[in-house]
Amino acid sequence: MTLKELAQHYIKWKYADTSVPSHALPKKTYSDKTANGLTKAIVDYIRMNGGYADRINNMGVYVKGKTTDRGHEVLMERGKYIRSGSRKGIADIMATKKGRLVAIEVKIGKDRQSEHQKLIECEINQAGGVYMIARTWTQFYEQWKQIANIQ
Repeated sequence: MTLKELAQHYIKWKYADTSVPSHALPKKTYSDKTANGLTKAIVDYIRMNGGYADRINNMGVYVKGKTTDRGHEVLMERGKYIRSGSRKGIADIMATKKGRLVAIEVKIGKDRQSEHQKLIECEINQAGGVYMIARTWTQFYEQWKQIANIQ
């Protein structure tokens, strides 16, 4: 399946139970040029095909500092970075197919696995799950078809 076919499939799937005429359906596009684009395509595809998938956001957040005005004096508190509650190295997508955990790490271009990600990969594989690295849509799709055939 190409990304263009995926987009057409998604629109039909999403609006199947509505009376929206086909000419009024929104256009959907996917791209595997960025990590965000490939992640979105993968999650939508798995959900449309009877699997469970969620994107895992493991980035922390920056909380801006406070400013207090005391008459003529302005006090500024420094902002701070708060770590995510997720474990370091957790995969970008957690999915389930036929009752089996599938962890998917999205890597674009020269991006490589960290040591934490390699550790998570080993743990998932030892526990009987499947860990895959998705670099392009076509490469993901071929791997997913093999996983979907596992009994």
